[in-house]
Amino acid sequence: MTDVVVKRRKVCFALPSLAGGGAERTAVQILNAVDGERWERSLYLFAREGPYLAEVSPSIHIAGGGAGSSRIGRWLALRRFIRDVRPDVVVAFLSYFSVLCAVRAAGVGARVVFDQGTPLSEFLRDADFRWSRPLARRVFAAATRFGYAAADLVVTTSRGVADDLVKSFGVKREHVRVVHNPVDLDEIAAAARQPIDPAHAALWRPPVIVAAGRLADVKNYPLLIEAFALVRQRTAAQLFILGQGDQEQALRELIRARGLSDAVHLCGFHVNPWKYVARADVFALTSRYEGFGNVLVEAMACGVPVVATSSAGTREIVSAGEDGLLVDRHEPVAVAAALDLILNDAPLRERMSQTARRHAERYSAVAIALEYDRVFAEALA
Repeated sequence: MTDVVVKRRKVCFALPSLAGGGAERTAVQILNAVDGERWERSLYLFAREGPYLAEVSPSIHIAGGGAGSSRIGRWLALRRFIRDVRPDVVVAFLSYFSVLCAVRAAGVGARVVFDQGTPLSEFLRDADFRWSRPLARRVFAAATRFGYAAADLVVTTSRGVADDLVKSFGVKREHVRVVHNPVDLDEIAAAARQPIDPAHAALWRPPVIVAAGRLADVKNYPLLIEAFALVRQRTAAQLFILGQGDQEQALRELIRARGLSDAVHLCGFHVNPWKYVARADVFALTSRYEGFGNVLVEAMACGVPVVATSSAGTREIVSAGEDGLLVDRHEPVAVAAALDLILNDAPLRERMSQTARRHAERYSAVAIALEYDRVFAEALA
């Protein structure tokens, strides 16, 4: 009797690059965790760059990046790759319409799955993107209705993102699958034990609040800084912000204007933010909106209570009063009150810490990868 050899199906993730954003890191974590014995995995990048390249498993084939800056050139290169490799499933992150058109034009029968991490309605209002202009917004909204209907399945990171697609863009509910983003608990545990940079260690005087994410309008760091100014009136806390972006100069000016230069520290981008987060007394996220909020789960995995402004994604993660606090009013006084409560109640902080670590296990990379496996199989059915 001979063993039956089951041929692996092929899955390809397609992204613009592996620049330092949440979607890029999430894509790498998912693809790394997908069962390599069941799926032959590849990663196609329009630009082969970004800090997360080093985190891609050696068993994953990385392609693309050699087509120059021309949009047509990149599209043709992806179509050529699809024809040569003939993946069974292509998962698009961010460059949804380019990927969809290239795969359909390749004519190899590959299924297309969109992975949507942001509420599109909020994205279209985001001042950081050109789609926020009225005419561009209408064009994008129309393309969304057509493009999302043409995809085989759409994965969203939260029920809030799914609801937005259904209500605002006419995507069929049965066309959408909600799969949360993964967290590599072992990676975080190991990374959290590393020492923080010496220059920052010299400034580390508890109690400490840590925040992490792009220095962009959507993250609303001015709200956090204004709230922190109120906290400082009562508590000699320190605030460390990890990230980079086009709002950095404006934030530095606000920090100086509020007399907080000795208490608020902009630390730049860190591939390993967890060594900072794990040492914090509380983690803060004051975004205008979040599709999911990976960084909240990561902070919880570090055993750190969280304070987050309420939005579609954060409401799905934070169990208010158990592992952190949600702030419905996106105002400095409300955020400051939540931070004060956790900073000044050690027993509460300890209870939240233990619960946060336990709740983070729901998002283990292995569990989420199994859900993606089911989505791939369903797309092929």
